Amino acid sequence: MLVVGSKLAPTDTAFETTKLLDPKRQTLIHIEIEPKNVSWTYPAGVALIGDAKVALVQLAEALLAEGGVAEDKKAALRADLQTARAQHGFFDAVEFASNAAPILPQRVIKALQQAVANDAIITCDAGENRIFMTHYYQTKGPGTFLQPAGVGGMGYALPAALAAKLIYPYRQVIAVSGDGGFAIGLNGLMTALEENIPVVSVVFNNGALGWVKHGQGERNIACDFHNFDHAAIARSIGCEGIRVEQPHQLEPALQTALASNKPTVVDVHTSLSETFAKVTSPLVGERG
Repeated sequence: MLVVGSKLAPTDTAFETTKLLDPKRQTLIHIEIEPKNVSWTYPAGVALIGDAKVALVQLAEALLAEGGVAEDKKAALRADLQTARAQHGFFDAVEFASNAAPILPQRVIKALQQAVANDAIITCDAGENRIFMTHYYQTKGPGTFLQPAGVGGMGYALPAALAAKLIYPYRQVIAVSGDGGFAIGLNGLMTALEENIPVVSVVFNNGALGWVKHGQGERNIACDFHNFDHAAIARSIGCEGIRVEQPHQLEPALQTALASNKPTVVDVHTSLSETFAKVTSPLVGERG
C-alpha cells in the first residue's frame, strides 16, 4: 500500500479499521515530507522522507529500471480502474444534473467545476461543504485546491482566498464555504474592498451548520441559522452580491462573478437534504 502525503489520521482511515489498513497483512510504503508523521499512527514498512513529487518520480524511474510493468498487466489494471470508476460514479453523480430547489450542493459544485479556469484556485472552508467539495469537485491542476483539513478551521476560505489572490493576481480565486464559515470570515470582504482584492465567494447557504446538524441526528442543539441573505450583506458593504435560489441561475451568476473586477459573493440557497453521511465510507465504525 503506497501512502502519499497523509498522516493516516482516524478520519483518513475510516477510524483505523483494519478492514481498510492493516500492517499485519499489508506493507505500507509511506511518503511524507514531515518525518514525525511517518509511522505516527500506523507502522510503515518502508519510510520515504521527502517531497511527494520528487519521491514518486524516483520510484517510477526505479520501476522502469527494473523493467517496468508488463503491458498486459497495465491493460488489466486500467480495466479494473475503469470498472471501479463506473461502479462508484467517478465524478459522474446523478445529482450534478438535479433541478431541485433548494439547490443540491452537488449541482453547485458541478456548475463551479465547469465555470472556473484550469488554473483557478479554490479555497475551501471547514464543515459539510468541504466534505462535499473534496468528494465531488475534480481539481484541474496541482496546487489549485486549498483546504484546512489538518485542523478544520472554520472561516478559512475567504482569508485564504485573499492571500492567494495577492500572490496570483491574474488567476481566478474562489472561496467556497458554508453559511457558518462564511459568517465567521465575512469581515474579510471589507479587507477585499479596501485593498482591491477581487475574489469570488460562493456560499452554500442551507441555514445550518450541516456537519453538526446531521451529526447530531434527531436531537439538534444550536446548529440552525436565521435565513440570512449574504448577497445583500455583501452589497451593503460595497461588494457585489448575487442571490441564487434556482438551479438555472447558477451558471449566469458564476460567470458574472468571475467577470467582475470587484469582490463578489454568490449566495446559493442549498438543500439540507444532502448529508456528509452520503459520502462517508461504509467502513467507518467497523473496527477490527
